[in-house]
Amino acid sequence: MSNLRARLLETIRGAYPETFEGLDPSKALGENVFDAPKPHPNAVLNFFVQQKVTSALPMAYYMAVQRGLDSLMDTRLPSSATLSGQTLRSAMRGLMALREMELKETHRIVFAINTNRAVCSSTDCPSRSLRGPSDAGTVEAHQRAFDRMIGSIAGGTRILQVLSASEFEEDPEPKFCRVCVEKMQVAHAEVRKKAWAALPEVFGLKT
Repeated sequence: MSNLRARLLETIRGAYPETFEGLDPSKALGENVFDAPKPHPNAVLNFFVQQKVTSALPMAYYMAVQRGLDSLMDTRLPSSATLSGQTLRSAMRGLMALREMELKETHRIVFAINTNRAVCSSTDCPSRSLRGPSDAGTVEAHQRAFDRMIGSIAGGTRILQVLSASEFEEDPEPKFCRVCVEKMQVAHAEVRKKAWAALPEVFGLKT
């Protein structure tokens, strides 16, 4: 029995990491480690709350809220995946706090990409026109990058998701050059760390 418990705890720690370094995008995280049919993230969150698996709660809350409000409050879910009033309030407050951080930080990353830095050397990159006269294509390029990074409120939050350069490759012209995309990736990685560190506080888990 002790061996089984150790294996279960190891699986939980891998799927619901306790450190930022554990957020390995190449690994299955959250409910994705379970065999089909996968449990709803609300059900996992409920279980961890009830069993007081405190080390896994920050990530469990995040996995639940990243799907958005419709998923958190879905009345068609079974009782095992229906959140209690207290857990739901904590999840909703956390989601709103993460979205506020996501909107603010993403705006800074996309629209201030070259502030206090050397201006992009690529003549076709829309970031060159950021602080000067902008045509429709330049504005659309920045808005496209912003929308891609934040998603929609219905879709929850993407703040811990790694920003991939491949997401920019299919964009129409004008599109950001490789150097500017890398700048956004570096800045976004710092936002991910900041968001991860804030999880216990935004979900009311800090005592």
